[in-house]
Amino acid sequence: MGERLVGGLTSVVIGRDCLSRLFTGEEPLLAVLTQAGEASATARAVIEVADAAGLRTSLKELPDGDAAKSLAVVEETAAWLAEVGMTRRGVIVGVGGGALTDAAGFVGSVYMRGVPVRYVPTTLLAAVDAAIGGKTAVNVGGKNLIGTFAHPEKVVIDLEVLESLAEPLLAEGMAEALKAGLVGDPDLFAILERSGLEAELEEVIERAIDVKARIVDADFRESGIRAYLNYGHTVGHALERLAGLSHGRAVAVGMVAAGIASEIVTGFPDAARVQRVIESLGLPVSCQGVGRGDALKLVEMDKKRDPDGLRMVLLERIGRPVVSSVPATTLDAALEAIGIGGR
Repeated sequence: MGERLVGGLTSVVIGRDCLSRLFTGEEPLLAVLTQAGEASATARAVIEVADAAGLRTSLKELPDGDAAKSLAVVEETAAWLAEVGMTRRGVIVGVGGGALTDAAGFVGSVYMRGVPVRYVPTTLLAAVDAAIGGKTAVNVGGKNLIGTFAHPEKVVIDLEVLESLAEPLLAEGMAEALKAGLVGDPDLFAILERSGLEAELEEVIERAIDVKARIVDADFRESGIRAYLNYGHTVGHALERLAGLSHGRAVAVGMVAAGIASEIVTGFPDAARVQRVIESLGLPVSCQGVGRGDALKLVEMDKKRDPDGLRMVLLERIGRPVVSSVPATTLDAALEAIGIGGR
């Protein structure tokens, strides 16, 4: 893929041994934000490359997962940036998964009213979704209720990092890649249906990013078709909060629910087929132990509600999404299909 622009602003690099392409060599400071584990190892590799180029770096480790996406962490990180001398000429580098890039991007968008941010995603989920498109957010009460639209300057995707992922993390990202195929690339869906986790990673990443780039370029601030990228997320976000599912697994279950709703509302003929692909990727298709009332309460807080009620992204067919009002009876059926019933 080389390098391309997303949203007219973000340069996306996909390759191997490509960390040096993260910077120009003229940055006065790289403030690297990361998390524990593999992300931390990749962050140290970024710093080694930057040090060899004579750049000044500072490193801060944020809490793991969604614990990074809080206003308390934002405040603490902003204070640290001031302490290490971050100015508008410096660059924040977010190295990690989707939660880390969300948090780093939000901090960068509000610190000094905005400083440059670049990402090195260390999970497939971040590479195909969270790091692309310029959405940043933290969680307050509900999922991603406080956020900004702010493109990163650059996203560098190191295939060697992603190819070393354990199978559960690979499956996480495949959930978002599958979503991209469902809403915008039937050929990507067919690849995942045929090859599952054995699908060629570079092609999956390129195709998923192409879907997101095309939609984001047309509708950066989600006044129209960008909502299509939320397929499976209305129910999925609720399951993240209630069942403690990781984002990719929650979205997988959410896509099953959205498939059932699509079947009822639009006559979508492939709900069972999609569910089989989700299962073949090693992802869940149901969620036990969550009460219907609790699920409905969080779904009703979703940002995609309007005065007429809940609006969900549905499919008319693979590659043809629509946004539609969903009656309560349809939502009940969708929740029941994923194991959520009763009060």
